[in-house]
Amino acid sequence: MLNKTLLGSAAVIMAVVGAQAADLPSKKAAPATYVKICDAYGAGFFFIPGTDTCIRLGGYVRAEYQYTPGKDMHNWMGNGVPSQLAKSQSTAGYEVRGRIDLDSRTPTSMGVARTFVRLRAANVSGIRGQTQLLDANYYPAANGANTVNVDQSATGISIESAMVQWAGFTFGVAPENYAMMPGIMYNGMPWAGFPNGIKQIAYTATFGGGWSATVALEDRNDTFNASATNTVFATANQYNAQPATVANLAGNIRWDQAWGFAAVSGLVGNNSLREDATTNGAWPASVAWNAQQGPKTYSAYAIGGTVRINLPMIAAGDYVIGSANYARGMTGALIGGGLTAVSNAAQRRELGGMNRNDMNLAVTGGAGTVANPWTVGSVAGWNVGAIFVHNWTGQLRSNFAAGYIEINPPTAAANITTWGKGRLAVGAASLIYSPVRDLDIGLEFQYANVKNNVQNPTAAWVAAGRPGDSSNNYSTRLRVERAF
Repeated sequence: MLNKTLLGSAAVIMAVVGAQAADLPSKKAAPATYVKICDAYGAGFFFIPGTDTCIRLGGYVRAEYQYTPGKDMHNWMGNGVPSQLAKSQSTAGYEVRGRIDLDSRTPTSMGVARTFVRLRAANVSGIRGQTQLLDANYYPAANGANTVNVDQSATGISIESAMVQWAGFTFGVAPENYAMMPGIMYNGMPWAGFPNGIKQIAYTATFGGGWSATVALEDRNDTFNASATNTVFATANQYNAQPATVANLAGNIRWDQAWGFAAVSGLVGNNSLREDATTNGAWPASVAWNAQQGPKTYSAYAIGGTVRINLPMIAAGDYVIGSANYARGMTGALIGGGLTAVSNAAQRRELGGMNRNDMNLAVTGGAGTVANPWTVGSVAGWNVGAIFVHNWTGQLRSNFAAGYIEINPPTAAANITTWGKGRLAVGAASLIYSPVRDLDIGLEFQYANVKNNVQNPTAAWVAAGRPGDSSNNYSTRLRVERAF
């Protein structure tokens, strides 16, 4: 009887509560919104909720350690004594780098509209951040006095890419369209590379059978040895290059196949330089500004070819890629910063010996007077290089690279001491261990030899034994990198 009473009471209470609850306002939970995978553009993309735009976030963190023995750097313009002593140089260097990639794509009736941003920040020190003050005021005396050498820790941010691509067009900062060798070697190699990208307007047309062609206007100031700050030396006088055309015309034709690809590329621009008489960079007071000859323009160009051949018969993922180039008045298409700048990050100390720095133009004659001003010619050069990538196992691989470059300034008159032919040979090899996907632990060794020639060298230089005519050095780098 008691149980029946309790059950009846409970039923009444539940009915009352239910009736009261029916009178209260009702709010249903919002449906959950889930991230939807977008596989139309490859792995890692997902839809931005509520849109048809797909986005991918990526990047990497890199820690790199370098050792390069010090070498005496010589002042070839003077008496041959070192302009920086080996013992005053850092031999170890450090760089910690972080990169962020953001890639968004939206389908349109005229193809995919893509926005891509790649930002890189790096902190460097030691040989990677050291600054050499190679100025006449700091050259050591003949007795080998101390040199000025600044070792610093510095942080900088670079834009590798910031571009909009649509309907075959590219606008913004994007990879350069001439150079095609991959940047997989840890040390610098004797061929062109543009890790910070190039400001440009480009159009790529895609044809059948793997054929494509690109034409672009590229900012000449983003190309090594192309800016208006370049200086051409003639004995004690110097002349700053004047702005020429604002852009270089670049293009390539490429054929992609299952076996690899083949491409030819070209780069056309010009250089401009005032050839008026000066005295140590100053205009003679006797010559009015409007009487100066003004800038004279010199054409510049480069042409190259690149071939990649996949080698799956050796191991999955193996390939060899090679490139050959010729340039006139456009040394940045061969190597950035001159022969000793094998690695810009190492402040040109990988080779030691000579602090050579080739420009696009060189003084060939004249006397630097109003009646007989300096004359100027374009610097030519060529290079050849190759990389072989071999996978030993699924976790262990190596990169082997070799390259050679010649820089040939024009013949100078007997009264001008200037650079002659320069030759550089480089070999490098690495061993990279990947315990898991996108984690690399690698060690690379590089050897380089440079041979320099000085046209009409000074008697003091000859008496000093022509130091730096042939020098060599090696560099090692340990890199740990994790991509995501």
